[in-house]
Amino acid sequence: MDSYRIKVVETLKKIFKDKSYSNIVINNDIRNIDIRHQALYRKSVLGVVEHLLFIDWIINQMSNTKTKKMETDVLVVLRLAVYQMFFLDNSYENMVVSESVQYIKDKGNIRASKFVNGVLRNILRQKKELIEKMEDLPREEYLSVKYSYPKELVKRWQLQFGKDKIEEVLSLNNAEAPLEIRVNNMKITRDDLLKIFNEKGIIAEKCKYAEKGIKILNPIETDKTEEYKKGLFSIQSESSMLAGQILNPAKDSLLIDMCAAPGGKSLNAAEIMNNTGKILSRDIYPGKLSLIEKERERLGISNIKAEAYDATISDETLIEKADFIIADVPCSGLGIIRRKPEIKYNRTEDEIKEISKIQLKILENAARYLKRGGMMVYSTCTTNKEENLEIVMEFLKHNKDFALEDFSDRINHDFPDAKKGYVEIYPHVHGMDGFFIAKIKRL
Repeated sequence: MDSYRIKVVETLKKIFKDKSYSNIVINNDIRNIDIRHQALYRKSVLGVVEHLLFIDWIINQMSNTKTKKMETDVLVVLRLAVYQMFFLDNSYENMVVSESVQYIKDKGNIRASKFVNGVLRNILRQKKELIEKMEDLPREEYLSVKYSYPKELVKRWQLQFGKDKIEEVLSLNNAEAPLEIRVNNMKITRDDLLKIFNEKGIIAEKCKYAEKGIKILNPIETDKTEEYKKGLFSIQSESSMLAGQILNPAKDSLLIDMCAAPGGKSLNAAEIMNNTGKILSRDIYPGKLSLIEKERERLGISNIKAEAYDATISDETLIEKADFIIADVPCSGLGIIRRKPEIKYNRTEDEIKEISKIQLKILENAARYLKRGGMMVYSTCTTNKEENLEIVMEFLKHNKDFALEDFSDRINHDFPDAKKGYVEIYPHVHGMDGFFIAKIKRL
């Protein structure tokens, strides 16, 4: 088995065994991958996780030993091989089989290597028949298997988006997410950074909606570039950038970021404020605050103070002190499946209900910190209405001195609800991560 495939298998074992976020494991392990193979390595790891239900269904059709009872090495090797057979160039299918078998042999398990060979050879012989069998499944089960989403989530989205849209929703939430960066406007303009990229052969274009956003169209190691080291830009999704753009905090003001780590929204706000005033960036996890400090130094920002604090606990010292607030609350994360595909397997209805309680509590505390006339954004990276607009409307029902604020002047006209004070962003509609952003004013 070639070195890149071995690395993919080892990374997948960590993700499945430790239930770690794929992006964290990939970012750590990719350092040991030859730059020529990094794009394929990332695609393969994410692809296996993204298509896991499809892959396991295929394996279970051809194996008497089901995936739940397989040894870890055998299961992961089979999963990678099936992914490569069905989703990558199939002209190398026989090599995929032989290298998968060799990996298990090298582990000293001859019996298991014969099992892997038998299962994969059977799958190769019956690929067409397996797809036909899948297509004969009942509608919701077919969608669940084909696009690898739990049936409960398929049902939820079918109700939310409609039966005629559900395949488009599932498919585009599985699409590869683009690399997007935020220009540090304190050091350079977007146009000037694009010129530099063009001169270096980096293919890039302006983001459609984020004023400071650039989309990188050919893979690069962004953190290795001189421009990154000089603090000219940061990695941040376009949807996430819009929270700061919509809030548009003024210079010389006090801004509180309730749940700041890893810090993208705080840092964006600092740049918008041109490093004036003060930003209090809080997070419940002290270990994550070092990420904010590190980025702050790289970008040349001095107006951020990072500190550990639980946003669900009211801080009496901050009552009516803030001019602006960012309440980017914990959520189910179903808007960023393109970046963290394992999320779709790990969210239950009970968890969503519990998260909603936390979201409302954080929003209520944020409201207490806001001055009269002050503004805040409430945001999530999910598409679930009960975590989004329903939370905001529940808050407004009990807090009559707050109201949604029209921000249609801050965003493209593709978002008509901006006049009502909120936007719902969907991958299948806008080509961005799923996000919800509401702007709320204290009257």
